[in-house]
Parts: sequence; C-alpha cells; structure tokens
Amino acid sequence: MRQETLRRIISFALLLVLIVVFSTTTDSFLTPANITTLLRECSVIGILSIGVTITIITGGNDLSCGHLMGTVCMVFAHLYYYTSFSLIAILLISLLAAIAGGLLNGVCVGLLQIPDFVATLSTQFIFTGLTYILAIRNEYGQISAAQINNKTMVALGGQIPGGLYLVTLVFFGMAILGQIFLKRTKHGIYIYAIGANRKSAEYSGISFIRTKILAFVISGVCAFVAAMFTIGRYHSNEVATGQTFALQAISAAVIGGAAFTGGRGDMWGTVSGVLFMQVLRNGMRKYGFTTQTQAVVSGVIIVLMLIFDAYYNEFMQKRSRRAAAAERENKAVNGNG
Repeated sequence: MRQETLRRIISFALLLVLIVVFSTTTDSFLTPANITTLLRECSVIGILSIGVTITIITGGNDLSCGHLMGTVCMVFAHLYYYTSFSLIAILLISLLAAIAGGLLNGVCVGLLQIPDFVATLSTQFIFTGLTYILAIRNEYGQISAAQINNKTMVALGGQIPGGLYLVTLVFFGMAILGQIFLKRTKHGIYIYAIGANRKSAEYSGISFIRTKILAFVISGVCAFVAAMFTIGRYHSNEVATGQTFALQAISAAVIGGAAFTGGRGDMWGTVSGVLFMQVLRNGMRKYGFTTQTQAVVSGVIIVLMLIFDAYYNEFMQKRSRRAAAAERENKAVNGNG
C-alpha cells in the first residue's frame, strides 16, 4: 500500500473514531440539525485549507491566509459602504485584491527566496494594516461594523434544498476540483515535484518561481471565496475577521496528512482533517468544555499528530530503503545467476 494512501486511511479512521465516541456518549451529536451546523462551521476553514494544502505540498506554508481573507472582507465592505459601485464591480475588485495578496506572497517566496514562514508571517502585518486602513468608521472616526444587506450576498449564507448550507456545497465542490488539479494536471504534478525534491524538479525543467507563485495565488483565491461566504453569513465585517483562521486551516491540512517537508498530501486528507477538527470542537461543546479547555485539547491533538507524522515518515523512509536494498540484492543475485 502506498504511503499516501495509508496516511489517508489513518486520517479517516481517526475521524470515524471521534464520530463513534460522540455519537454514543451524547444524544444531540448525531442529529440532522447538528450535522448541518457542523458542516457549515467547518466549511470556511475548509475552503482556506484547500489553498493552504497546496502551499504545504510545495514544501512551504501560508500563515497569512486568514489575514488576507479579513482584508478581502474589508475591501468588499469598504467599497459597498463608501462607493456606488455595482456588486459585480465590488466582487471583481475584491477578487483582484485577493490575487494580489497571493501574488505578493508568491513573489516573496518564489522570486525573492524568502522562507515561506518568514514571508507569510510578515505579510500578515501588511494585510492587518490594510484591514484597519480600509475599516468602516463612524462620524467620530471610530471603527464600526458595516451592515451588508445585499440580497445576493445574504443568499450566500443561506441553505439549499435538502437543508445543507451553500457554503458546504461549495467547500466539497472546491475540494473535488482541487483534487483533480493536483492529480490530473501538469501543474499539480509540478507542485508535488517541487515539494518532494526541488533540485530534481528544477533539473527536469520545472520552474520553482512559477510553481510557488501559482500555489500562493490559489491560496489567495480560496481566501476570496471564504471571505464572500463569511460576509454572506454575518452580513457585516469586523477588523478581526479571519485572524485565527490560518492556524486552524494549517492544523486541518496536517491532520489530513499534508507534510511540512513537502511532496505529500491531497484534498481528501484535508477534508478529513477539517471534519476531524470540527467534530472534535463540536463534541467538546456537547461535553460542556470551556473555550480555553477546547483550545488546550485541540493543541494537544495537533502536537500528537505532528509527533506521529515524524515517526511515521521515518518508519516509511526506512521501509522504502529496505525495499530498495532488497531489490538491488535480488537483481545482483539474478544477474550473477
């Protein structure tokens, strides 16, 4: 069995264990209303996780995706409140802002060769500053929330026939498209190649710069989609929107099997990771855990998964080396024979 397939099975097995535990120990977990709410709660983080997963597969990371999402929300709110632009124009400008943010990250990492961690940690401050500059202010100059009651935007936060929320449908649809992109397109192959072995990939003619820029631009587009559904749900925007979302998205991707070393991960694993984190939070709320306790438990789970991944990767590498050595020995024996 391939390493990636086995790791994905482990992620789904952990999710299944959580579901069984909470379903058998609480009466309110496995109900249609709770499942619908659970899926809605995880969908915005899930959309961000799709872009984050792609950056992690390249051997990098995107710590700024949540802050960029908040900036895009504020760009939309600012234009909606202070201008008479049409909704389409506001959406296009917001999308361009998201792409520009992803492009900035990609240029810093790909062209300027700044480590992903440093680059995206730095752009966090840029995005946060822009969010405050663009914030809606009252007559006294104080920051206030703007109500966004456009019917189209409100519809984004609504449900579809069958009871699911539209954002959930979009999340799973984007995950499917992301999986096809990674597994069935040349650019997806390039992303895996850069993450697995940059030097070998560049010797094969794959551009590190273009691949990194593409990964971060995709992350920016995911931030735009997440921002629009956030506005659709709350009908307003605040300066703190999305600032804690990046760590949640990264955690979900890692629990789903994406490796910080690069070259491993996919959307099915990320979906399971997103669901795992939300099921865990939802179940802890059923148990009456405080917000602080939930944070501690979630942090412990993430640390345990990182430790497991370290040992798992080491074990699989040793197994691969033993298999390669055995194959060479067999060829030598057969050749001599």
